[in-house]
Amino acid sequence: DLAAPDLIPNMGAAIDRLFSARAHQEAVVVFGDYDVDGITSTTLLLDSLSTLGWRISGYLPDRVDEGYGLTPDGVANCLSQHKPKLMVAADCGTNSMEVIASLKEQGVDVIVLDHHQAYEPHPPAVALVNPWFAPETDEQFRELCTAGLAFKLLHAVVKHGRQLGLQEFEQYDIRQHLDLVGLGTVADLVPLTGENRILASKGLQQISRTHRLGLRALLEVASIEGPVGSFEAGFQLAPRLNAAGRLRSAMRGLDLLRSEIPAEAKDLAGLLDRNNRDRQRVE
Repeated sequence: DLAAPDLIPNMGAAIDRLFSARAHQEAVVVFGDYDVDGITSTTLLLDSLSTLGWRISGYLPDRVDEGYGLTPDGVANCLSQHKPKLMVAADCGTNSMEVIASLKEQGVDVIVLDHHQAYEPHPPAVALVNPWFAPETDEQFRELCTAGLAFKLLHAVVKHGRQLGLQEFEQYDIRQHLDLVGLGTVADLVPLTGENRILASKGLQQISRTHRLGLRALLEVASIEGPVGSFEAGFQLAPRLNAAGRLRSAMRGLDLLRSEIPAEAKDLAGLLDRNNRDRQRVE
């Protein structure tokens, strides 16, 4: 019951640029926000696109030292570390006119994957994948958070890969990422109607049986047993992931969700749990 992903504004341009980067093995970086929506979106894109043949890495800015979104300091540090030819701004970038213009001058293309309202002038990104660029009569996707948009982007990527006859896309199941989408959707407090309701419902079911070591460790440290509902996702899992970006580096949250080592996942989950207790004391 999900609508075709290519109905989202500028999705086609994003897919074309992504596949060009894949064909030429260009370095791609996902620049995400430091909240749960940004962390889950970045994780989804890194896990899926790396498996499907992209040279891709991730960067989450430091709230204190770099600030929110595509700031000059955050982008400069990201470029220094990853030296990308293509940047995907996840959950930010819609109104980052000056920074994206500067990136263009430096030879770095930008795809913006965001759900925040757009204001003029629009930045010179190669693709502004944002439902707010649809006509006012078409509000179909405007309630999606970025995790939902990342899932739609992945759907479009897999669809295009299959049309090209690429082997690794044929058996790729995008539903394995619904746990991230469900967590990001509930945590971002978007209305649970339309596609969001489907993604949240299926995503919460996926969290309960997730194979992600980091999520399983987070469930354990939060003492969550049995089915995961919106309360568990919104009030027990999300605050622990958010705490990393609120007090320290959100990269710890990203590392947790991507961990493939049980001991590392357990240590990171414990660290985020302590960060969350610190956040509670501070607030």
